[in-house]
Amino acid sequence: MTPESSSPADYLLQVLGGKCCAQAVSTAAALGLAERLESGPRTLEALAAETGCDAVVLAPVLRLCAGLGFFDSPTPDTYVLTERGRALKRDALGPLAEFVGAQEQWDAWSRLRDVKRTGGTAFQGAHGVGLYDYLARTPEAAARYDAAIDSFTRHEALALCNACDFGTARVVVDVGGGRGTLLAEVLHRWPHLRGVLLDLPHVVERARPQLVARFGARVEAHGSDFFESMTKGGDVYLVKHVLHNWGDERALSLLRCCVDAMAPGGRVLVIETVLSPDNRADLAAIMDLEMQVLLGGRVRRKPELRRLLQSAGLRVEQMVRLVAGSWLLVGERA
Repeated sequence: MTPESSSPADYLLQVLGGKCCAQAVSTAAALGLAERLESGPRTLEALAAETGCDAVVLAPVLRLCAGLGFFDSPTPDTYVLTERGRALKRDALGPLAEFVGAQEQWDAWSRLRDVKRTGGTAFQGAHGVGLYDYLARTPEAAARYDAAIDSFTRHEALALCNACDFGTARVVVDVGGGRGTLLAEVLHRWPHLRGVLLDLPHVVERARPQLVARFGARVEAHGSDFFESMTKGGDVYLVKHVLHNWGDERALSLLRCCVDAMAPGGRVLVIETVLSPDNRADLAAIMDLEMQVLLGGRVRRKPELRRLLQSAGLRVEQMVRLVAGSWLLVGERA
């Protein structure tokens, strides 16, 4: 149903039903339904038994997910996995889907309308602290968040390695790189590189063992506030979906920290969501609102990102679309 083919009331009801669609898909991911259906058809009763769910509650989840194309139902109350449904697997975007429907996320979104009166972010309104402080003290939520970010990062990392040549670099610094998923893909693709993961101490402590086990002395993990202590001497600084966490002043400060720290001839690779010139309801517009809810940051348009890099002393040498919702900007010292 499109706006042109429905009445205004019908269209509004369909949009409001997006809440149900998102939660059904998130629940399917959390229950691992894609993995359970990958081996073959399952009945409603079998899936309910395997997941420990009440069949009466699980049935509408399965029906809605089937209607959205993630599952198929060749006979009543029997379900199979579709090609679209494979995106819900844990080795694809399933962790992101699970995160979107988690309680800490939905509680924050319910406070969006209060932000204009109370200030701060909707997440702070719901939980009393900012997102990163909340994750530092809530391991279960931090694990969901990390898995969600990793699932989308793997998708972006493959596109980055195809779009950018690291052949002449020696040291790559992943700024705010979380668990190092992007850095790991780059190090795997270019065995001559050394890598540094830079993020908050509690973040890198979770990441270090796995990275060192895989890459040994080729990788280091530095735990610090990158506004106060930027790793020096890198040939490439990866800044993936970090600028949108901040307003212009802080984003510019971060880029300047990278420029001041990088080796001669170095580059800053910025990966960001980019707003369209018009007001289309695309992934960028959704991410823009997500940043307001979670962090108080914002998604920018191309001219705004170019100005930020130029103000930091960088010349934008390349700007290309990586995947849906992500662009790469390559900046060299002006």
